[in-house]
Amino acid sequence: MLSSLGRNGFVESLALTRYPRSSPILRRRLRHASFFVAVAPDALSLKASSAFTASHFGTRSLSTSTPPETTNASESKPQPPPPAAVLPLRKHKVELRPGPVKPAKLTPQPPTSPKPSTASSPNVASEPSSSKKESIVEATKHDLVDASQHGILAPPPAGASWAGSLWHQAKELFKFYWRGIKLIWHNLSRARLIEQRALAGGAPVSRWELRFIRTSHRDTMKLVPFLFLIIVIEEIIPLVVLYAPSVLPSTCLLPSQRERIVTKKRQKQASYAIVQRPLYEQLRQRLIANPGAPVNALLDSAALTAVNGLLSLSTVGPSALLFRRLQKHLAMIADDDALLKREASGSMLSQEELREALEERGIRVTEGLAPSVWQSRLQWWLKNVDGVDEQQALLCRVLLVASSGAGKF
Repeated sequence: MLSSLGRNGFVESLALTRYPRSSPILRRRLRHASFFVAVAPDALSLKASSAFTASHFGTRSLSTSTPPETTNASESKPQPPPPAAVLPLRKHKVELRPGPVKPAKLTPQPPTSPKPSTASSPNVASEPSSSKKESIVEATKHDLVDASQHGILAPPPAGASWAGSLWHQAKELFKFYWRGIKLIWHNLSRARLIEQRALAGGAPVSRWELRFIRTSHRDTMKLVPFLFLIIVIEEIIPLVVLYAPSVLPSTCLLPSQRERIVTKKRQKQASYAIVQRPLYEQLRQRLIANPGAPVNALLDSAALTAVNGLLSLSTVGPSALLFRRLQKHLAMIADDDALLKREASGSMLSQEELREALEERGIRVTEGLAPSVWQSRLQWWLKNVDGVDEQQALLCRVLLVASSGAGKF
């Protein structure tokens, strides 16, 4: 009895002492393999008599199924791939978001977009300036060629270089302007002689002589600014001829330049006659309805601008300045009317002089009209101003200008 108990206790002690040794191995295997868990409960559920064999079998099955060295290598290798597999997915998702993608697309565009704009803007700005330069150069060349054909300027010598021909033209222009300046003083001396003759009781001043005296006085007033242009900036004279022809004296204008000035005046008169025709009719009715009212009270700013434009006068300035220009011009026309009546009512005028007389009175000469119609319209003007006193002279002539603009002759 005691011996059997001793043997059982010895066996149990051996089983207990062997089980803890194998338990760490079981615990280490249970962490990573599921089939170890199935073996361990079976081994633990055995009786005490077979515990040693179960534990011994369990430890052998664990040691023979998977070697410990291979499991350690497999444990260390699969750990890095999961983060490596997850990282590219996260980066790919971040790239697909609209937030980071938009700045990446917009950043290269700003430096490329202003380049064509900066390259195109100078071209757009340079086109009008280049066209203006070409028109000025072409007009100057045309003036020089035309003056050479008329014998006013000597043409460049044959075979001259570009610089040589340019220097020759500059010298010829300077000679022409110098002759024009001397002609101003000569005309002024002739005008004084005519005035002295009339004051001394000689022959009365004719229409041509009176216009000559007025032209010489205007040229004398323009002499000082013209000398300034020649001395300081002679190259700007073609620009002055194109945009401010009234600054130049009449003796310093080439034939083509004079023709250009006359053409611009006629174009201005034609534009006002076409566009402002209803306004001329309204002004005509207003002047007829108020014969005793002062003229400045009947002319507003729009009417003053329209009347001055039809007379080829300047339309720049306030109403008081426009009225003063109109009054001065019509006073000159009144003196010219008296001289025309004395000289056969203008029947001795040439065709160019007749047209100039009509345009000065605001009577537009359209293409296709016979010279006889020109003469009849001048007679219409002279007939309506005949016998008008000085107080009604201004009102009568403004009414005739408005009637001419409205087409009522």
